Amino acid sequence: MDSPWLILKQASEAAAQGRPEEAHRLLAPLIEEGYRKAWRVAREVVAAYCRRASRSLDRENNADAAWRDLLAAEALNTGEKCVADLRTTLTKLGMVQAKAALEAGSPLAAIEALGRLRERGVRHPDLRLIEEPAQDWIIAAEKADRGDFLTAIAELARLRPRLPCPPRGLDRFQSEVEARHERFREAVGRAQEASETRQWRQALAAAEGALAAAPEHREARILRTKAWQTIYPDTGEYVPPVERSGRSGFPSNSTNLTAGFSGRGSPAEGNSERSGLPRRFLLWVDGVAGYLVCTGTRVTFGQAVLEGGPIDVPLFADVSRVHADISRDGEGYVVESGKAAPVNGKEVVRSVRINGKDTSRAVLAPGDRVTLGPTCQFLFQKPVSVSSTARLELTSGHRLMLPVEGVLLMANEVILGAGPQAHVQVPDLPGKVLLYRSKEGLGVRYAEGKFKINDQVCSERATLSLSAIFECSELSFTLEAVGPRLG
Repeated sequence: MDSPWLILKQASEAAAQGRPEEAHRLLAPLIEEGYRKAWRVAREVVAAYCRRASRSLDRENNADAAWRDLLAAEALNTGEKCVADLRTTLTKLGMVQAKAALEAGSPLAAIEALGRLRERGVRHPDLRLIEEPAQDWIIAAEKADRGDFLTAIAELARLRPRLPCPPRGLDRFQSEVEARHERFREAVGRAQEASETRQWRQALAAAEGALAAAPEHREARILRTKAWQTIYPDTGEYVPPVERSGRSGFPSNSTNLTAGFSGRGSPAEGNSERSGLPRRFLLWVDGVAGYLVCTGTRVTFGQAVLEGGPIDVPLFADVSRVHADISRDGEGYVVESGKAAPVNGKEVVRSVRINGKDTSRAVLAPGDRVTLGPTCQFLFQKPVSVSSTARLELTSGHRLMLPVEGVLLMANEVILGAGPQAHVQVPDLPGKVLLYRSKEGLGVRYAEGKFKINDQVCSERATLSLSAIFECSELSFTLEAVGPRLG
């Protein structure tokens, strides 16, 4: 091994020549051993990191490179003023970018920018002043997508004075929503009239028009599927002729707001394969509730952002982009906190508490209350003793990106029934309806009588496709795909 004097000289030269990461690598063993003279050179390395970060900003407009250098400089923890000044500059720049995204009409991009700041250790009080209007904007856009235009327009109007930027993008979006509302009213009226007179081709075209304005309107989606299967009974599920782009009035290259997560396109996306389950799907039980059903053995939780990786359960809450995950294994269900890039040389572990106690990993028991971040809390339940499927219920008032009652972590089956031994309780339902994994993907069993799948009469059991409509005298529900298939 070279002498400490030679290593210090090499590190000093590397820092002077603009290679701070090389100098950092050379110094690390000496710093760890407590070699005092290494700290003098460490200050030179920190200054080199700061100089390069400033060049990245001034010449290349590369904030990500500047942040990487800042985090590396903070890891040396020398207390140099240039480090604090650089963090202040980069924090202000990130907040300016978030406000600019809002002004441009991209609330998801604003939330993503704020998420990056939090990943880098920023805890500025003004973050909430940007984040909350952005989240409310997304919720209003989601309501418009579902056809609840009057509520969406009212919420956008209330949002306007709270924006921390000029409302140009909001005004433009609100005008688009109002125009979509007019198109939707006309199209949905035609669709209903055509279905009543059983003019299915006209009903299909009108339903398409309604969904062009409100792509998540449930009744229009159901009507479209019914019209398609009546006109073309042998073709299976409806596949739209052209993939739609740019829902919710946002640019076509952005991720769908209401699909969020990893992006969802047409209703039939992920349905082209006839085997395997989707990673997630929506279960809408009429008169009861909607559920996000996750079928993977590992389910991730995080901030609802434009692009944050494979987030299965995106939350409108003060959580990180990938905050925690729940895995199903031999131990049962295990919750683990996510980890971020080091800040000030220390590994950052996401805040997770079980029944009020901090943890980084824990096996969950029925009745446990899991808190992510400061306040986002859900209740973990396993209502059916013979089933490994679990149910999560948000108890803190926070919201998912879709208007669902809770999350089902599906093992082999999901049981719908009237009593407590059911994952989804349906009052007055005789017997039980069982959704289960099958070789074809998803099956349904109901032994109490005949039922219909997309208007086709079935007995005892059947295979369910996505966008399927199940109906019996006491129950009806609809399935929708979200995201890609497993495997």
